Amino acid sequence: MDIRLILTSVLISTVMLIGSAGFSAADITVLGKGHAPIYVSDKSANDFDFNNDNLIDYYVRAHYVGNSNQVYKVDYKILDECVDGSTYADAKLKLGFSTNSFFYFDRTWFTNFDVWTQWFKAGSNDDNKRIDLVSLPHGALPIPFPVSGDDVIQNKDKKKGSFVHNSSIPELDGQAGWEGSVFFRGEPGQYYMWTIHPAGGISGCDRFASLGIPITIN
Repeated sequence: MDIRLILTSVLISTVMLIGSAGFSAADITVLGKGHAPIYVSDKSANDFDFNNDNLIDYYVRAHYVGNSNQVYKVDYKILDECVDGSTYADAKLKLGFSTNSFFYFDRTWFTNFDVWTQWFKAGSNDDNKRIDLVSLPHGALPIPFPVSGDDVIQNKDKKKGSFVHNSSIPELDGQAGWEGSVFFRGEPGQYYMWTIHPAGGISGCDRFASLGIPITIN
């Protein structure tokens, strides 16, 4: 059975309990360069149309960089609505890692992954040169938008930001949105990697609080 269908069916009931915010799950392929697949799926990229207008709102693709440090890379292309804005002042996006337990109340959240973008690593943009992950109690949901964790969409001194806003993105069917890549490494195991967004609406991408990617680290 497709993991996306399992998670969606469970989390739709969560939507009814908590109101407008909800979850979706992506089944991602992480391929090893010159190696066997690390996580096997039928796709290397996933995209989502949250408001059923036949235009893609959210695109995500995971890779294995294939170097000696076991670095993984995830590419995102995200509609403005999903992150609450088209400027660095307004847009918000955080990251989290949890166990891949089927039920949310069984999940443990981790903060010991090394996660970054090139912007976070460069110069004096960030004190510890990494993305601080959301820190949540065991079994918690990232609703409302967590206080902990770094906002991934950052800019400073008019330099190129951690994510870049473009007025037309092909993977989003020409819609405006944010593009960026996140790198990470961690201990071997099976996890969910979460992108966490403000969820304030009742329709479209604005009603989704988080999107989880199953990740296997060998």
